Amino acid sequence: MSEETYESVMSEARTAMGRREWAEAYRRFGRAHGLGHDLLADHLAAHRGMIRAAWRGGRVDRALLNVVLLVAAALFDRDAKPAAR
Repeated sequence: MSEETYESVMSEARTAMGRREWAEAYRRFGRAHGLGHDLLADHLAAHRGMIRAAWRGGRVDRALLNVVLLVAAALFDRDAKPAAR
């Protein structure tokens, strides 16, 4: 069994987007979100993917939820480093 990586799951999600399989793309971006949660850039990219997939799939509720979560993650990144003095 091969190990799932953030990059491989994001690639699968983008492929699903290209096939217009919005629900599958949303699920794959969600999986990538879990895998990329420790790195802010990956975390935010997964949320952006979920927003696009939800919007195109007509799930405005999920799109709006992920906008809120994306903003919160960007503002309250728990791995943020203190500013150098």
